[in-house]
Amino acid sequence: MTATGPEGERQANRHLDSALLGIVKTLTHLAWMIPWPAWSAIAFAAGFVSMLSKQRHVVLANVRHARADDQPLRIVAWYIGAQQIATHLRAVIGTLRAGFRLPDTTNHLILEGIEGVRPHLGQRGVIIVAPHAGPYTMLGLMGRRWLAEQGFSGELAIVARMFRPFRSGALMDWFMDYFTRAGITVISVHEQPQIMAKRLKNVLENNGIVVLLVDEPTPTPSAIVPFFDSAIKMPIGPVRLARATGSVIVPTIASYERGRKMKITLAAPQSPDGTVTEEMHRLARTLETLVGRNLNQWAMLTSIWIDEKPGTPAPPEGHSYADLHLHTQGSDGLLHAEEWIDAARDGAIRVIAVTDHDHIETVREWKTRDPEGTRHVIPGVELTARGRIVHLGVLFSGAIPSTLPKPGTPLLDLVRWARGIDGSIVVLVHPLPILWRQQLRGMANAGLLPDAIESRFPFGGNRALTIERAARNHDLAILGGSDGHLSPGQIGGHATLFPGETVDDLFTAVKERRTQAVTLPRLDRIPKRVYVMQSLYSWLLPLRGIPGVPPMRAVLLRRARATAQRGGRQKLLQPLRSTGTGQSVQVS
Repeated sequence: MTATGPEGERQANRHLDSALLGIVKTLTHLAWMIPWPAWSAIAFAAGFVSMLSKQRHVVLANVRHARADDQPLRIVAWYIGAQQIATHLRAVIGTLRAGFRLPDTTNHLILEGIEGVRPHLGQRGVIIVAPHAGPYTMLGLMGRRWLAEQGFSGELAIVARMFRPFRSGALMDWFMDYFTRAGITVISVHEQPQIMAKRLKNVLENNGIVVLLVDEPTPTPSAIVPFFDSAIKMPIGPVRLARATGSVIVPTIASYERGRKMKITLAAPQSPDGTVTEEMHRLARTLETLVGRNLNQWAMLTSIWIDEKPGTPAPPEGHSYADLHLHTQGSDGLLHAEEWIDAARDGAIRVIAVTDHDHIETVREWKTRDPEGTRHVIPGVELTARGRIVHLGVLFSGAIPSTLPKPGTPLLDLVRWARGIDGSIVVLVHPLPILWRQQLRGMANAGLLPDAIESRFPFGGNRALTIERAARNHDLAILGGSDGHLSPGQIGGHATLFPGETVDDLFTAVKERRTQAVTLPRLDRIPKRVYVMQSLYSWLLPLRGIPGVPPMRAVLLRRARATAQRGGRQKLLQPLRSTGTGQSVQVS
């Protein structure tokens, strides 16, 4: 998408634009002559054909970054990429059809999460921010119909910009006139920034709604934010507008559902209470989760990734990163405890926690031997509850307990034990699919809720938003942890952002519920066979007293470490160290 040229260029291209506009109007009629299922099938086929063009590199990059934790098979990645292109084509066709006749949202629109937004409608400004996904061009039209049914009479404005080859603005004029007749205000992104900001501010100050697409750079000021395992440029206008007008930001995504239905998913409204940088990071994390859930419908066909700077982005001013879930050879990790220190420096991680499985002696000995060098290291443990699939993390701020509960102790008894240790923090780590809701309810009914819950962790799928919503409902702190077992480059893949820089600052932030879970660029790509070897190494841990088992574990450990090192750390780490994008860590 590009800005229109100066006036001379507009005049020179006026006739061409008029001809193209006539073609577009003809296509709007044609689009209604062919049934939507037929168009959908055509778009799907065209998506696969397009994967033979250079466009595949863009969509495959989207898949690679969004699925960094669990790279799909190549054929699966191609299938997802073809669906992304097909979604873009469906959006174009849907827009043409809407140009002839407005869509009927009565029976074809599904709204998810509207309960959190409804109290704000007509009471304060609402900024809808969305990625280019599903029927993204129809967000305003779909929302206008529904809002009218709800009695909302305020102004709804969208920001749009024009594609090549349209230069004179003829199509934009037609587009704006068409949306105006539908009751929607259209503001061109190519207006002077001060004028555009003034118009948007006026809409919001009158308790209206503004719809913005934010997952690619625009001519307006932008900021680099972490996104999946890399970073992108995202316009900062939504956050500035929200802060200036007291509006709420509602991260949103549109998607196509079965049949002819379309869906709008609205995340929890975000009040701009923090700094611009903090709110931009929050917004990016929420959109990341929404996109991750709907990756096949993310119609981003422009290269947006800032891969030339893949190092860990510096945290917002006055904040630091922590990785509170690391394992050593004391239980089932492949690394010595000291190796996490160097990894923390490379990954811009300020505070780390060693949380071996049902084992505290390794970190106790390390803290005793080198208290100064481990002043940014939190001693912790990952306790195994009954059934051995539920784990409870405990971080210690004071004295380390002399003994630990036996593995297999009921979960509530583990919480009671941890509660009896002064200054401890209890964490429900890597919540299991489906079961975690039941676990939280049981802990709440017993009055034994944890202090915090992990919402971002390896293989967590797309559950972060759901877990964080439950955390707010139960007043729990939100943490991220890499669950690092295998390689130094794993550190900080998922981390905790907190105000301050020391262990005491972190504990205070958890108690005050001021932590945030983040996903950061990864230093390593771990071969999947390393996970298999590490799992075998872990499963043999309870059997290490049996003759012959320790040598087997030693062989697995040696092979897993060697394979992990060959997996690319030396290739990836050197460029990362040279970027200078991360904050240095002082843990020794």
